[in-house]
Amino acid sequence: MAGWRILSIVVACLVLFVVLEMMRRRKLREKYAGVWLVLAIGVVVLALVPQAADFLARVTGVQTPSNFVFLLAGVVLALVALHLSTEVGHLEEEVRTSVEEIALLRCELADAQRDLEERVAALEARTATPDNVKGLPEVSPARAR
Repeated sequence: MAGWRILSIVVACLVLFVVLEMMRRRKLREKYAGVWLVLAIGVVVLALVPQAADFLARVTGVQTPSNFVFLLAGVVLALVALHLSTEVGHLEEEVRTSVEEIALLRCELADAQRDLEERVAALEARTATPDNVKGLPEVSPARAR
């Protein structure tokens, strides 16, 4: 077995191990791990069966199998970048919506605090002077004793 094939298998197995370990520690979500697992398995297959790269290169019209592998790597990286760009756009939308909701809740809270302070001030004004008993409930003579 050629040295590059052994290196490819070792690298692919290392990628598989790292991806599985990151999933186990919850550092990588399953949604993204699938792409890396498929890539690692693809590298193992191409390392174990180099005729597959020859066949795919001939079918696609690429001169050499190594050029096909580089083309495939470029396409995969472009797809990963596109996917991550859509995720970033979705997250930006969620952040903007959350910020707008928080701003509205802060306005409602400020209005409620202002209303409460006005009601407390009005109640304190009504009860501040003992001579002014308007608006207070009457005490029955039986309770006064």
